[in-house]
Amino acid sequence: MPPPLPPIQGNPFPNQSFVQAPSAPLPAYTQTNPVNTVNMQGPVLQPSGSGIPDNSVPAAPMEAQAGTTGEVSSLTAPLNPSSIKLGEIGGKALTAGWDDGFFIKSEDRQFILRITGQIQADYRDYPIKDDTQDIDNFFLRRARFGLEATMFNYYEFRFLPDFGQGKAVIQDSYLNVHYWDAFQFTAGKFKQPFSYEQLIQDRYVPTMERSLIDQLVPARDIGLMLHGEHLVKDQFDWAVSVSNGEINGDGDTNNQKDVNARLAYRPFASLAEPGAILHGLQVGFAVTTGVEDETLSPDPIKTPSGVRWLTFNSTVRADGVRNRYSPELAYFWRSLGFAAQYYSEDEKVIATALAKQRQDIDIEGGYVLFTWLLTGEERTGYSEQIVPRASFSPTRPICCPGAWELVLRASRLRFDNGIFTPGVGQLADPTKNSSGATELTTGFNWYFNAWVRMQFNYEHAWYDDPVQFSIGIAGLHKDSDALMTRFQIIF
Repeated sequence: MPPPLPPIQGNPFPNQSFVQAPSAPLPAYTQTNPVNTVNMQGPVLQPSGSGIPDNSVPAAPMEAQAGTTGEVSSLTAPLNPSSIKLGEIGGKALTAGWDDGFFIKSEDRQFILRITGQIQADYRDYPIKDDTQDIDNFFLRRARFGLEATMFNYYEFRFLPDFGQGKAVIQDSYLNVHYWDAFQFTAGKFKQPFSYEQLIQDRYVPTMERSLIDQLVPARDIGLMLHGEHLVKDQFDWAVSVSNGEINGDGDTNNQKDVNARLAYRPFASLAEPGAILHGLQVGFAVTTGVEDETLSPDPIKTPSGVRWLTFNSTVRADGVRNRYSPELAYFWRSLGFAAQYYSEDEKVIATALAKQRQDIDIEGGYVLFTWLLTGEERTGYSEQIVPRASFSPTRPICCPGAWELVLRASRLRFDNGIFTPGVGQLADPTKNSSGATELTTGFNWYFNAWVRMQFNYEHAWYDDPVQFSIGIAGLHKDSDALMTRFQIIF
């Protein structure tokens, strides 16, 4: 659906696309430019590579992603001239129409309402026969129907519930005050300014699931954020937020709060023409810090396809300072895309309520992602809609094949071996769990048109220690496989 620091990756609301009056500056969450890394999926962090809501090329929804590489939000995109006049309010014409989604707007464009949607129907197959924990199944990964609007030209909001996987969850719900691109204010639930990969709009992520490190980053949380984009001739995006400190949380379990910050820099954005070999280079850095006092989360730790490889003892609690930081790199040139990110976390925990002594868990990981559009389309960021040169036609499949994309990603996540230390301080069972995992995902994306896509992913994971996949079955495994397919439609 339409949402800090990817290409333009600098908008904290990479999944969002806000339609604004012509006189208003483009929203910071525009994710059309892959070089902007400050955007977040929420108001400011889309990774243009940012982190705001998911947008679609024709008119990306408000789901902005922090750090999206320069994607243009739908609220900013020109409206389709094919519309109908509904009447007048206060002497101003009120029109409605379809522009990559249904919209209603006032003649002066100070009031714009857009309806967005996203459906992802998945199938997953786990070839290991004695794995009774991971079941082959069809399911709705995401089923979203959202509203995005601009009011009085400068006030933007996004409301995005998700009904996928048999649950009703509010993904985004926030207000963004946008008088200037360089300084904006967001309040509500939105993607926090951390992790280039997380800030990519959900509808545009090249792989079906994000990497191993993604389960540890803040993702969506409730709080306040100051952010800006397109600073110094479009070279910088920035964002700072205060949040509850819950990963994809809707509440809080303690009195402490987290502080999150992200900065994206595109050194050649103002020096090179679009299309120049260095124009699409972006670097960024994000950090979070806070004091935690709650049940350890996330738990269990899984592969992108959902295979569990580390489950902590039920008595383990977070109890103290948690620091996370992540440098990132993104680069786009013509049909090629590249992103890499390193992740490090230090968190204090206690094994049981009786074990008063705190322990440090050191975690590190990262990923490398490559994409190549075989049919010649070009992108400037991962939060950008792909519009095929020739949309697929079953009667002319040779000259109208749609767009084809190859995807390759490797990711790694490792926990300090101290989690298996024997005694009262042991955090996990070493006979059933692994302290680290590496996964390789290969994929093929077929874009029928700008709104319909099929994805095919094969994931192979290796574990540092043998893992028991099924309760009551003694077999241990050093690796696992998963085959995944998805049919997606967005607007």
